[in-house]
Amino acid sequence: MAQAKIRKAQDKDTAQVSQKKPAAAPRTLRRGNKTSDIVALEIVRDIVARKLKAGDKLPLEAALLSKYRVSRSSLREALRLLEVQGLITIRPGPGGGTEVGKVQSMAFGRTLTLHMHLLGATYDELLDAWLMSEAMMAEMAANNPDRARVEKAMAPFLEHGAPTDHGHDVAEGLEFHTVVSELAGNRVMSFLLNTAGAIVSDHILSTIDREKLEEEIVHDHAAVARAIIAGNARKARQLMTEHVHHVVEHFRSYWPRLVGDTIQWR
Repeated sequence: MAQAKIRKAQDKDTAQVSQKKPAAAPRTLRRGNKTSDIVALEIVRDIVARKLKAGDKLPLEAALLSKYRVSRSSLREALRLLEVQGLITIRPGPGGGTEVGKVQSMAFGRTLTLHMHLLGATYDELLDAWLMSEAMMAEMAANNPDRARVEKAMAPFLEHGAPTDHGHDVAEGLEFHTVVSELAGNRVMSFLLNTAGAIVSDHILSTIDREKLEEEIVHDHAAVARAIIAGNARKARQLMTEHVHHVVEHFRSYWPRLVGDTIQWR
């Protein structure tokens, strides 16, 4: 009889425990983080929770101080941290304010170049990394199961396939690589791999004479686009490798002294 009561009590305790909800994840960073770091994280979480887009305004400083209950110095340090990362834009003066920024590989790349400079990494290493990352993204794009999306995204680049057509300006040429990265189907991989290309664009492609490359770039983009549309991952990877190799070799011959230099922070 006593054992039956004990078992009944144990069953009741087990049932109560099973009904408890799991503890909510802590909304702080690791121990030792500054208040400004935690506030920066909370601001980003709120941006995501409210589904704000690039250009949307954040509340005024007074409202943010009330919401996060921190000092003005901690709030401003948090905002400055996010501004440096390109995640927000602070516009001074009448009609200004704090706006949500756009997630861009170049913003992350600017911070990354500082680490690369301290590491002693060279432009030669950056170019090798760019070649490998672009080839990988082309292969992933060709394997994207949403074939309708792939064909629609790549179609505009087929129109410029003939050497007699107009050439790409830098922005248009980079758009091709951006679209390929988006088709890769993994936002983490795309963002990380695309960062190498963003740094190359800012430090190299914007400084060299591209006139001799224009026809080749247009032709290469069209060839890669056709392979991606066809779903031929092996060919897409090969063609993208050859395309980036052409650009890399042009830079190495155009500016050979810079190849071995340490990557600069800008």
